[in-house]
Amino acid sequence: MWLGPDRHKLGATTKRLLRFQDLYFSTISVAELGFKSQSSKISFGPADLEDWEKFGMLELPFGRSAAIEFASFHSHQVPDPMDRQIMAVARANGLGLITADKKILNLELDWVVDATT
Repeated sequence: MWLGPDRHKLGATTKRLLRFQDLYFSTISVAELGFKSQSSKISFGPADLEDWEKFGMLELPFGRSAAIEFASFHSHQVPDPMDRQIMAVARANGLGLITADKKILNLELDWVVDATT
């Protein structure tokens, strides 16, 4: 979401990663953002998804290997099941995860990057 008008929230390290790494989005992220947009917490729709694809982001579905990884993240660490699913997709595909979610960042996983740094 921060690739658009909120780009100023991204830190220098994250901006550098965005320039030099392949970028992916989880289909779980699409579901979560769509859900949040229904409750008026954010604005998200098909045009945003098209923007991601124009930016060069590739879709990663929640597949079997992600489903297996999902069990390794406990709800007492990260209560939101969608966040745990997004983490599972990243780990199942051997990818890093860029996030500003403090609960995920507090796990101090070496493959998770603070979006604000």
